[in-house]
Amino acid sequence: MPDRIRRTSVRLPLFLCVVCGAAVMLVAILLSEHEAKVRVTEHEQLIGGDLVDSVDRILDSVSTRRRNELAALAGKPCSSEVRASLAELETHLRYVRAVALVSGDRLYCSSALGPIDRPLSDYPLSVGRGDSIGLLAQTPYQLGVPVLVIFNRPAPGTGVLSIVEGDYLADVLAHGVRYGVQTASILVSDTGRINARGTFGPASGPLARYTTRVASHKWPFSILVSSSEGFISGMHWKYRIPGLAVGLLVDGLIAAAYLLTFAPRRLLLNAVRQALRRNEFHVVYQPIIDTASRELVGVEALLRWHHPRWGAISPASFMEEVESSEMLGPVTQFVMKTAIAEMSQRAPAIPLRIAVNIAPGDLERRGFVAQVVALTAGLPAGMTLVVELTERFLLAPSPRTATIFNALKARGVRFAIDDFGTQHSNLDLLGRFQFDYVKIDRQFVNQVDTGGADLITGIVSVAKHYGLQVIAEGVETESQHAVLLAAGVPFAQGYLYQRPVKADQLAQRRQHDDATTSRIPV
Repeated sequence: MPDRIRRTSVRLPLFLCVVCGAAVMLVAILLSEHEAKVRVTEHEQLIGGDLVDSVDRILDSVSTRRRNELAALAGKPCSSEVRASLAELETHLRYVRAVALVSGDRLYCSSALGPIDRPLSDYPLSVGRGDSIGLLAQTPYQLGVPVLVIFNRPAPGTGVLSIVEGDYLADVLAHGVRYGVQTASILVSDTGRINARGTFGPASGPLARYTTRVASHKWPFSILVSSSEGFISGMHWKYRIPGLAVGLLVDGLIAAAYLLTFAPRRLLLNAVRQALRRNEFHVVYQPIIDTASRELVGVEALLRWHHPRWGAISPASFMEEVESSEMLGPVTQFVMKTAIAEMSQRAPAIPLRIAVNIAPGDLERRGFVAQVVALTAGLPAGMTLVVELTERFLLAPSPRTATIFNALKARGVRFAIDDFGTQHSNLDLLGRFQFDYVKIDRQFVNQVDTGGADLITGIVSVAKHYGLQVIAEGVETESQHAVLLAAGVPFAQGYLYQRPVKADQLAQRRQHDDATTSRIPV
């Protein structure tokens, strides 16, 4: 009997571990499947929202440009003068194939065809809060080509009908397909829908294959999207594999997994805390130069850690944990305080700008603005603090972020958008936030020797449109420098000019450059 009890006491924990392990695995699978579905939905909503914004901009442009001039023509006889004015105005409307004047319920004058006589009922419309829109499989004058029509009635009995090529809408939808969307369509209720291939379908057709619908708040249309099988499968496996790994653990291993997951993090953050107290951290500076003169105009401050036992430790091995912990504030403050103090002590070789990277957690910290203001209050004349953020931190609109921008800009702080173009790029960011600089990521700079110069030129053009200056990162060769200079990039940094160095070495380099310049005959 005692042997049976002992055997039972040995088997029972094993049985409980197996049952617990199976239960954990089942829960982990269910949670991972649920999480994957949530992420897929969020991805579809994000893409759908971007597509809605793009179509909104097309409709807004067509509806508002030359609106008053077109309204003044509506109702006038389709004389040669009216036709000429109508044709001239149509050339100013982007995306528009033709504009027609309406009197009563009939189209009587077209910018493309001159006098016409078609009933307005040939162009079904969905009425919104302002102008009406509709999707058509074709027009009586161009068969087989889907279009979108926008109708504006400036006065009773008269109107203006604009016809937009469906290919423009298909091009917009095709952008969503590039980011993991299998199918995307624009649906205008009661009139029809057009997909990314430019194919027209009835509004009442089957919509089961579309899993997410995002409606416009400005116009009576919706974007329908559904992720590709590959993206969905990849997202499910992304969460399923960790779920299966966790599910295979038994009771005893769950505790071990907890220690393996959290103990190293606690040790790392404690080491960071000790490093700050023991002055193991220091800041190095990579020069930012004027591409035309190669003169030093600024520096980017970079954190470095030299441990007495482990030697140099890369920021990549600890900053990710720091950014999600309470140590982010002290570390960010150390970099800013050190950079400002060291650069301020080295006049007259003072750079014009000190660039410091911040994390998204910094923008959420209380007192962040007051901390930056206090640190920059003692900056010497001619020296400016530049705060660098990556665009992925700003894709979701945040009133707090805009408030921080305004508060710090009022104190002379400048802002740079880092790694521009490497995430889900959204040009709306450049208009929504008051950036001063755009930093071109090194991956684009590396492509200039293999035909990527046009992309750099395009980024420079976009930056100029928004009144921003461009800084190229990761310049390593003279040929890259030459291409950037030709493309109009005013500033650059990289190993070609100098690797990151300590403040005293930076000062020596500046003095050496000044001495060299003074010996050059003029």
